[in-house]
Amino acid sequence: MRSALLDVPGVTRAQVDLVDLKGGVAIVTFDPRAASVEALLSAVNQADGPFSPRQFRAEVKEGPHPASAR
Repeated sequence: MRSALLDVPGVTRAQVDLVDLKGGVAIVTFDPRAASVEALLSAVNQADGPFSPRQFRAEVKEGPHPASAR
């Protein structure tokens, strides 16, 4: 799944833990101008297989923004 997320244009970092107590967690750093949450979910759900009983959901938390270049 990590590689599927990294294949989405605009994704710069992906960390995936499928053994997390909540059922799995992915932390993804991406440029929202180049990628959408829907594109990330689509990539993960397709990587998990079209007949998988699992469907993933997203919880978006905005992190710190890098300092502006001057």
